[in-house]
Amino acid sequence: MSKTTFLLLIALVGGLLQNQSKIKHWLHPPPPRTPGNDKVILYSTTWCGYCAKTRKYFADNGIDYQDIDVEQTDEGRTTYQQMGANGVPIIVINNDTIIRGYDIDEIDTALGVQ
Repeated sequence: MSKTTFLLLIALVGGLLQNQSKIKHWLHPPPPRTPGNDKVILYSTTWCGYCAKTRKYFADNGIDYQDIDVEQTDEGRTTYQQMGANGVPIIVINNDTIIRGYDIDEIDTALGVQ
């Protein structure tokens, strides 16, 4: 195997590993959702890349949610501090499930998609 082929193979494997959640959802898309079944709140910031990925995931999957900025709103800042949080995004589903960070599998499980 040539050095170029080996490097291309490594790049391909790396790309697959980095995008495994996207590939999983492409191969096994979630079922159509009925908007409004779940109360979803996203505590986020404007600069957070994982917050942006979470917003895109919600938009791509028709998940209605309320986006509360923890830096720009008093409500967001207060609730964020009460949760003892130290990172974003934080997703609260139906007032009882709290997901810290960007985790599609946890989101899907909490919403009953899997």
